[in-house]
Formats: sequence, C-alpha cells, structure tokens
Amino acid sequence: MEQFVDFVTEKEPVMEQAPKKRKALGRVSRFLTNKYLIASVGFLAVMLFLDKNDLITTMERREELNNLNQSKEHYTRELSELRKVKAELETDPVVIEKLAREKYLMKRDNEDIFVTEDKTKTVPGSEN
Repeated sequence: MEQFVDFVTEKEPVMEQAPKKRKALGRVSRFLTNKYLIASVGFLAVMLFLDKNDLITTMERREELNNLNQSKEHYTRELSELRKVKAELETDPVVIEKLAREKYLMKRDNEDIFVTEDKTKTVPGSEN
C-alpha cells in the first residue's frame, strides 16, 4: 500500500526578491489606485472646474463685488457733496446768485454779459 504523502518532495523554487525600485513603484501604484484617492481627486476636479460655482467664476464674482463696492463708495461721496450743495442753495442767497450767473447766464437788469470762447480749446470734428 502506498503511503500518503502530505508534502512534495521536490524543492520549491526560490522567489527572487524584486529590486527596491519595484517595491517603491508598487507602493505608488497602490496609492494611485486607492479608491478613496480617486474619488477625492474626482470630487475636487468637479468642484474646482465643472461646478456652477467653480473657482474661476468665484474669482470673477469677487472682482465684480470689489468694483461694485468701489463705485458704491464713489457715489456715496458724491451724494454727500450734493447734499451739502443743496443745503447751501436752500439757505444762502449768495450761492444761489453765483450758480444762476455761472450756470444759467442770468444777469441783473443793469448788467451786460459777454460770453467769450477759448481759442486754445479745439472742438471735436472741426478741421483747422
């Protein structure tokens, strides 16, 4: 009767150790094929470039907001200056007279107004 042998009598081939480069490459490839890394990179790509509120749109909106804030400050200053002029016009008759004379060319009954043109200024569209 044959005897049952649980092992092989031949020698198993010895596995050669891979160079260390192979091990490092294997670690990198395992890292790059990690499903959590791939999902995270995909999520970031969608959020930064493909989303409705992507990075470029957000920067453009921030620049537009800064421009609008600057114009708001400008118009606020201009409004305060106009309120000062309005208050002066409502209370001071000298300012009213000055405005009427300069802007609307009004005069008193015993005065004559002479309007002169500045020769150094050129009118657009005219040929010299």
